[in-house]
Amino acid sequence: MAKIRQYNTKSLYFPDRIAEAMGGIFNYPLTIVEAPMGYGKTTAVKEYLNRSDVHVLWQKVCNNSLTSFWNGFSRLFEQLSEDNSQNLIRLGFPDDSFLMQEALKIIEEIELPPQTIMVIDDYHLVESPVINRIIEFLTINEITNLHLVLITRFTQLQNLEELKLKSYLHHIEKETFEFLPNEITEYYKICGISLKGPEVDMLYSLTEGWISALYLIMLNFIAEGSFSYMVNIYKLIEKVVYMPFSEDIKDCLLTLSVFESFTLEQAIHMWEKENTDSFLTEITNKNAFIKYDIRMKTYQVHNIFSNFLKDIFDRKDPDYKKDIYLKAAQWYLGTEDYLTAMHYFYLGDDFEALLSTFERARSKNINSEHKEMLIQYLESCPTHIRAKHHLALLIYAIRLFTFNEKDLFQKTCAEVFGNIQADRELDQKSKNQLLGEFELIISFTKYNDIKAMSVHHQKAGLLMTEPTAVIDENGIWTFGSPSILYLFYRESGRLEQHVLDIIEAMPYYYKLTHNHGNGAEYVMQAECYYYQGDFENAEIAVHKALYAVQSKRQTAIMICAVFLQMRLALLQGDFIVARDLLANLRDDVLQHKEYLFMHTLDLCESHIYLAINQPDKVPAWVARGEFKSSRLFFPTIAMNNVIYGKLLLVKQEYLKLIGISDQFNALASIFPNLLAKVYNYIHLAAANEGIFRHDEAQKALEEALRIALPDKMYLPFAENCDSIKPLLEKLYRDSLYREDITKIFGLYTGYRRAVERIIKENSSVEKPQLTEHELEIAQLAAEGLTNKAIGARLLISENTVKAELKSIFEKLGIKSRSLLYQALRSLN
Repeated sequence: MAKIRQYNTKSLYFPDRIAEAMGGIFNYPLTIVEAPMGYGKTTAVKEYLNRSDVHVLWQKVCNNSLTSFWNGFSRLFEQLSEDNSQNLIRLGFPDDSFLMQEALKIIEEIELPPQTIMVIDDYHLVESPVINRIIEFLTINEITNLHLVLITRFTQLQNLEELKLKSYLHHIEKETFEFLPNEITEYYKICGISLKGPEVDMLYSLTEGWISALYLIMLNFIAEGSFSYMVNIYKLIEKVVYMPFSEDIKDCLLTLSVFESFTLEQAIHMWEKENTDSFLTEITNKNAFIKYDIRMKTYQVHNIFSNFLKDIFDRKDPDYKKDIYLKAAQWYLGTEDYLTAMHYFYLGDDFEALLSTFERARSKNINSEHKEMLIQYLESCPTHIRAKHHLALLIYAIRLFTFNEKDLFQKTCAEVFGNIQADRELDQKSKNQLLGEFELIISFTKYNDIKAMSVHHQKAGLLMTEPTAVIDENGIWTFGSPSILYLFYRESGRLEQHVLDIIEAMPYYYKLTHNHGNGAEYVMQAECYYYQGDFENAEIAVHKALYAVQSKRQTAIMICAVFLQMRLALLQGDFIVARDLLANLRDDVLQHKEYLFMHTLDLCESHIYLAINQPDKVPAWVARGEFKSSRLFFPTIAMNNVIYGKLLLVKQEYLKLIGISDQFNALASIFPNLLAKVYNYIHLAAANEGIFRHDEAQKALEEALRIALPDKMYLPFAENCDSIKPLLEKLYRDSLYREDITKIFGLYTGYRRAVERIIKENSSVEKPQLTEHELEIAQLAAEGLTNKAIGARLLISENTVKAELKSIFEKLGIKSRSLLYQALRSLN
């Protein structure tokens, strides 16, 4: 074999088979490019798209964090629509069907250029069924102009075969990227090497067409003038790629090895030398393992070379690695990526900087997904450094409370108090401010005792000269609960005193927090009247609450107030008003992009439909009892269980309800939440009565009465009287609770009449008639398909679908797709 003098080892060769496979990207909503590391799949996709007249959005996955994935995904749209990009971030990862439809709606509002290709590289790192679900959802909705491409080492989509059968998916697999003998010959030829037959056979046998091995063997051949049977690819990388570089370039590469990809600015920051640009040019010119992506303006390091460099970096001495980590941390700190900065400060063992960064972040973008990480960082921090960062520990403490880490929360509170007291460098004003913040935080050790919490708030008010820097005034005051009384009713016989306590306490809290939770006291007062059967005063108090909410938008409080209005409307037999209140509330929350409250609204909707015995209209995640969503905070769990318990009761799943009732009551006992316990015991009584376990039923009901009657809490019994009436009648005959039971039966009479009226009106009113064609369109729309996807399915134009849907909405009396599913169910 004659060796050609001029080599061009950076030449790219794509057999026609690969080009043809890549062409399918434009014919399908989703393409999966699947092959092990080193088969050139990313290079093939990138080069093919670079040669095509397309708009490319490229996301490289670095870990399995849902938040990181979703934020990266959302930011891909930033240049096309900054507002919608931010709306997607605010939405948070869409982990249920409703939120997925909201995400779809936001994306569809973006004017995507023709042939927009969204590439998600290293998709195998996500390792998440919920991310797979959103990818499949976007795929079947066929967003106009958008084609998804997943580059991955392996595929875990649940409905892979179905997507293929329905022509949604184009799957490019490993075999497409394996070079055949004639293709190896052609590849080496364009790089400047002519191969003989035996050499081709040897290379094919050794590499099985693996492009990375073929490339490294080529470099080795050029260096030595002959082929050798190298089997360790990392030895080849070291010999033919890494060792020929100068010591300066090697050092530059190791400095950057902590990044999967990097910009020139990052490289200059890390290397701190004037010749960084020329070094990168030399590196990219001499090998194909680091490439500059002109679209993304980043240097991309091949995974094989990246792993090789990281292995060398890991063997370096600790001081060397620490210096690199801290430089990386400073870079991310400068870009306000606080979580990543904290990660590198942690690796670099600089806890001083880590806590300072945490103070700057003030818990921004830190949610339950980061719980273990945050605890690891803060608990690893040396005591003497924690002692200087009072604000960091205060912020940490409040996060621990929301994580339900009670022991660690109390330990941290004790520590920060001691630190503040012992800090001799603080002037008195600063010390008082911190002690006031501490009083505000320590009030949560008394949650949900209003009076005891207020003692700390009042102490804080005497110490603080500025509003709190620890509690977010825009945070969710209710933790997502649709009821204030549920949160703070904790002692039997003291409900009215609880109401007086919260009315007295809230002004002290408002002063510290810029009116966070404004109107909560009036909602609790209104709910107290409601449960006691005083509906007139309940309505007066709820209007007070709504007026207070208007002075400072507090959506959490507004939802609780409107939810009470819905229940009052049901008592009047006016389901239309209740439904419209809920629909308007949903529209308002969506308009303000307050997506964290969508699950709270689902709980409200569940209560309304269960009240009229329509469990089939309860949102699916509630019906499945999936309450571990990150959007539902721990203090709401007992309330969620009340809704779920009612669902099981209405569906007559008595054995299941009895089986889990102990856990329900255990959770309701934590703070405690007596309203939840009252409902749990009522549901347990009804379930036992349903299977003729009369003694157990009577015992459970008496426990509910023991808690509720000292506070004249009659309505929970009236709401469930259909199931427990015989039990109440027996108590009445036994001369127990006669006066209270009389009032319960009086409320039940009105409640039953209202529910029967609603059921009768909904069944007797002539239901809107949809044509067969309209019904088909409506059902597809309710499943989440876009107008384009519906049109393609039914062979009609997108404009026709739009016009038909407008007519359907008018017939059903609804305004948006979010109400379409329930409206269709009402036709059945």
